[in-house]
Amino acid sequence: MDAANVHNYKRHITSFEILPCDERFLGDQLWVVQIKGSAFLWHQIRCMVAVLFFIGQGLESPNVIDVLLDIERTPRKPQYKMAPEIPLVLQSCEFEGLKFSCSSEARQALQAHLEKECRSYKLQAAIFHEALQCLCIKTDGSWPNRITKKKESSHIPLMLRATEPSYEERCTKLTTGSGRRKGNYGAPHA
Repeated sequence: MDAANVHNYKRHITSFEILPCDERFLGDQLWVVQIKGSAFLWHQIRCMVAVLFFIGQGLESPNVIDVLLDIERTPRKPQYKMAPEIPLVLQSCEFEGLKFSCSSEARQALQAHLEKECRSYKLQAAIFHEALQCLCIKTDGSWPNRITKKKESSHIPLMLRATEPSYEERCTKLTTGSGRRKGNYGAPHA
């Protein structure tokens, strides 16, 4: 949260869809999240996706979204690791009165670059897949069943985690120039 430069943290999401992707990997369906809005906060999408992953894994209830969006009930963001940035793609930006254009040469160069990158990542995926297959061979030459048991994680519910300073607390820190003021932010709250 950039309290020194940003004073309006409200954003309007116009569309939010979770759709199946054309790609599959080892029988697993890949999905795409398409989010459209008038503007986004720094790391907003990564935070939104991280919470969706918690819900999808059964670690959080879907109602945690309503609780997190209620700033009276939850004035401070719980601390958690954001979703990785690598699969995120900003498809387009639109501004009133401004139209972006791309020359055919630039479009062709971008397409060639993306096709090269796609081939490279597919090759890397195939290599890793082959390496995994090598690890799965039993000494008698047979293949074991796919490993399904995951290490149990000790998930701390979002609403019981330490929190970041609120907007007001950040503003106070900026105006006083001091470190953390007395209080209990950073501690779990109900």
